[in-house]
Amino acid sequence: MEGIKRFARNHKKQYRANPEKVYKCKASIYGNLSAGAEFEKLMTSVHTQTCGMTQTAPEPSMFVKINTDDEDNITGYVIAISFVDDVRFFGTENEINEYKRLVSSKLKVKFDEPPISDFVSIETHQDIKLGITELKMPRYYDKATNFFKTFAPKGFKNRSVPLTILDETILDTPATEEEIKAAKHLPFLQAVGILSYPASNCKFEIRYAVSILGSRRVGWSLKHFAIALKLFEYCLTTKHMGLMYSNGLDPHGMNILYSYGDANLRIPRPQSCRIVMMNGAATSMVSKKQTRTAPNTCCAESKAAFDTSTDVMGLRNLLSELGNRQIKPTVLYQDNTAAIQISNNRGSLGKNSRAMDLEVLSIRNRIEDHQIVTQYCATTNMIADIGTKALPEATFVRLRDMMNGYALVKAKYPELQLPCYVFTTNNEKVQMSYAMIVEMISQQPFDMSEDGFHSQ
Repeated sequence: MEGIKRFARNHKKQYRANPEKVYKCKASIYGNLSAGAEFEKLMTSVHTQTCGMTQTAPEPSMFVKINTDDEDNITGYVIAISFVDDVRFFGTENEINEYKRLVSSKLKVKFDEPPISDFVSIETHQDIKLGITELKMPRYYDKATNFFKTFAPKGFKNRSVPLTILDETILDTPATEEEIKAAKHLPFLQAVGILSYPASNCKFEIRYAVSILGSRRVGWSLKHFAIALKLFEYCLTTKHMGLMYSNGLDPHGMNILYSYGDANLRIPRPQSCRIVMMNGAATSMVSKKQTRTAPNTCCAESKAAFDTSTDVMGLRNLLSELGNRQIKPTVLYQDNTAAIQISNNRGSLGKNSRAMDLEVLSIRNRIEDHQIVTQYCATTNMIADIGTKALPEATFVRLRDMMNGYALVKAKYPELQLPCYVFTTNNEKVQMSYAMIVEMISQQPFDMSEDGFHSQ
């Protein structure tokens, strides 16, 4: 970059219409502002034009090709996900071999032999017999200790929750000028950045903590940085926990989306959390402040419901392009009856409800189009509550493991070796415990008979 600046300064002295020298760029300069966009175009061209794949509209980094016979039966498929110059792909054998051949004809590539240890720092562990897939990032946290260990000379402590209620209160209080000056030497922004990456991939339970930590990025105190360190200690304590997807255990069915939307009426703006789940664990989670103030809880919950339905629509569209169309409406769980009533009825509204934006009320259209269906969820089982406020340890652990899939698998397979901090049930009554977990997730009584389970 310094060379480019020096080059520009020297040539400003020349008359641009009649320069003394003209330079030709013989090789692309790493760091050029357009390099990323040009490389993205190259990857898209290779996948769509050379390999004949389709770029999915909801997720441009994902490409899919599905082959069918004359009777429209699927004979093979290949799906590729591109992260800049790293690509992960899977599918049927013939399609994978053809994909490798075509990509190699256009790009200089290296194919790693499975099993792949990790991809963009995410490790994948599969148990084909039990039908379990686990995503986690333990090595990422081990590497991050090099950054944090300077600030923990006595070593790291074990933490059972990412954020306590007291920590939440401290973060709600802005730092004074004196506090900011005293803590300006601390790498608070870098710490939040290190924690943000796993929070957006497979450590969803820390998203709320990262969200309110980020609200202090314009000025932080020593106490704020100490909370960031405590959050990392929680991640290090639970580094062997991520997301666990299961085959056939989810009461909603195989490859069926369902969602949870919740909001906490905070000042000045409510904190929303929206979670979309499939096969026993979350596929996406967002915890952030809403863009507007809300006069009451109903308005905040209705906004959260609309935002959740938007996430659902995106994933429904994506699954449809991947050949897994959602036939039935996607369940959206809420714990606010007033918001549910407003979403499902076009009758008269109260004085406060009339002020709701049309985008919030447009969830009615999605319900009427049979894309979304709302269902009441008891507040004690509202999984999205984990992304709206700090919770006591027992509640946090239960909701966390309902969201990440560990509680469901632990209850069904109590002998399976899982981390000691996973939410546990009474092993002497495993079937009843499994039924209890299923009821909490689906809000429906669970039939313990073999036929009853499959019928649901």
